[in-house]
Amino acid sequence: MQETIIVIFIVTIIVGIAIFTFYQLQLRSIDNLKLELEQNRNLILLSTLSNSVELSHTSLGNEENALDTIKLLSPSLENLGFKEITVRQVYPSSQNVLCTKSNYPECNKYVVYNKKPSKIKNTQIISLPISIYFPYSNEYKLGILEVRSYS
Repeated sequence: MQETIIVIFIVTIIVGIAIFTFYQLQLRSIDNLKLELEQNRNLILLSTLSNSVELSHTSLGNEENALDTIKLLSPSLENLGFKEITVRQVYPSSQNVLCTKSNYPECNKYVVYNKKPSKIKNTQIISLPISIYFPYSNEYKLGILEVRSYS
């Protein structure tokens, strides 16, 4: 009788340890899938943002492959989550100044969207080279579109 109770007790402990281990592995798998999903969302955002109507340059109804700097000064992007989206002019190089309506075009960094959480646990940065259009001077310059995702 005592042997049966000891065997049942040991089997119960082994089953409990197995369930706990399986649960921990599932949690890690879910976290990895969450990270992969966030990476895919950021890549999709990065690839579609340069062609979005809110930011892209159009000439006589034809889309150009460039971001319009006038549109970058007052973007209308909403509900993108905890991200920071910036456009930075890299060539020709200029002074590192955040662009506002008062100092345009004597600047080189545009903050398109900025929403940070109160506590940052992880940051993912993805960037893409783009063309930036300056309508006042009718010039195209090289820039970097950067998406910082916070979690």
